[in-house]
Amino acid sequence: MTCAEWLRKYTTVFREADIGEVGDEAIALLCHALGLNKAAVLAQPERVLTGAEILRLEERAVRRLRREPLAYITGEKEFYGLSFFVDPRVLIPRPETETLVEAAVEFHRSWTLRNHRQMLAADIGTGCGAIAIALAANIPEAHLYAVDISPAALEVAAINIHHHGLEERITPLEGNLLEQINRKMDLIVANLPYIRSGELAGLQPEIRLYEPASALDGGDRGTEIIEIMLSQALNKMASDSALFLEIGAGQQERLGQIIRDILPGSDVALVKDLAGINRCMRITNVA
Repeated sequence: MTCAEWLRKYTTVFREADIGEVGDEAIALLCHALGLNKAAVLAQPERVLTGAEILRLEERAVRRLRREPLAYITGEKEFYGLSFFVDPRVLIPRPETETLVEAAVEFHRSWTLRNHRQMLAADIGTGCGAIAIALAANIPEAHLYAVDISPAALEVAAINIHHHGLEERITPLEGNLLEQINRKMDLIVANLPYIRSGELAGLQPEIRLYEPASALDGGDRGTEIIEIMLSQALNKMASDSALFLEIGAGQQERLGQIIRDILPGSDVALVKDLAGINRCMRITNVA
């Protein structure tokens, strides 16, 4: 069997199983199994696959047909132009979360005009460390805390921090939300669970069966963990600081009221993602 034949076969198989974008999943598995990039694979369509390569490909294809996420099969996911190791200990980074990073980077640009010191920032619920690492890569000299309640998630984050050479600028920290933060933060970014408990069973199999429920379940209201963090924020933020939250569709009204109650005097703005959904809340004037 050649590369082209394998691609034709599994493009059809995945299409019939309604898995992924047509063609994308098959080529990604082929690249991973052969250890080549897409251009190299497509440049040699008549390459004959060895028996060992076919076995590796079939094993990966079976896993994908069982609805295991592609990122867990390949152990890799791109986020904000960077590559991250992921496995079932952590949530897979989503493209919509890049909105959160972009909003935080934009805040830093204005913050540096008013402040002439190192920024202190925290990524709460860091998971694989994607947000913290993306921020560190785009905010020169800032020091970040990558916080998670899960020791297993922090193991993955540490792998990615090391891979990107950021051990000196990112400190992994095990703790529940802001409890272990003992310094005033200039920037807090949090992508916390915000799916209602009752909605988890309706999620697509890739999420429901494989991704950690603790990183998804936001309680009966969907906002319960976010609410707890907001209650901790007042004493954790420096002057001229900002807190950025990723939120679910339609949650801005409830969270807006909670912020007004818990953090009176703060200012709240919404940031839309590329789909036009209110994806991020920016909270300033907290301290």
